[in-house]
Amino acid sequence: MVSRKEITERAACIEKWTAIADICRCLQNYNGVLQICAALENSSIHRLKQTWQCVAKQSKQTVEKLLNLVTTNARFKNMREALHRCDPPCIPYLGMYLTDLSFIEEGTPNVTEHGLINFCKMRMLAHVLMEVRRYHQAPYAIEQRQEVIDYLLDPTRLLTDDQTYEASLAIEPRRSFDQKPATEITD
Repeated sequence: MVSRKEITERAACIEKWTAIADICRCLQNYNGVLQICAALENSSIHRLKQTWQCVAKQSKQTVEKLLNLVTTNARFKNMREALHRCDPPCIPYLGMYLTDLSFIEEGTPNVTEHGLINFCKMRMLAHVLMEVRRYHQAPYAIEQRQEVIDYLLDPTRLLTDDQTYEASLAIEPRRSFDQKPATEITD
């Protein structure tokens, strides 16, 4: 997005990625939804106020709906509910499960106070792993297109966070406090 010089091109790019994120939601690819939302919320993109003003209202509403789905509030409550309602195939966000496993591992002792193996902990770990496995048992019936894969994985297109932020500042510089907005009329 930050490589687009024209504001309308950047807005169209945001709208396109929003549509892709919504398609990911329809395909139950919650990892894809989260990754695209994270990119849109990245400071380099989020700060582009003029660009966001040109984004269609419907796309902005879709972004809000998707952000609500992938919010980390209440331990990913909304995403967990969506996952429990869906039938495989689906792609969950594995970070959510890794967090669960970390909490169980760090917060529950391996042995009980009587020196026995803590089977309660083992059941909790097994439950998390079985849930992840459940979602990976049914394959997607989607045709792979090599040119799309090559495009998405092309390392020459990647920018570092610093490069992305610098490009963001170049296309929409910060306004200094003494500058008046362009729409303001002065006497």
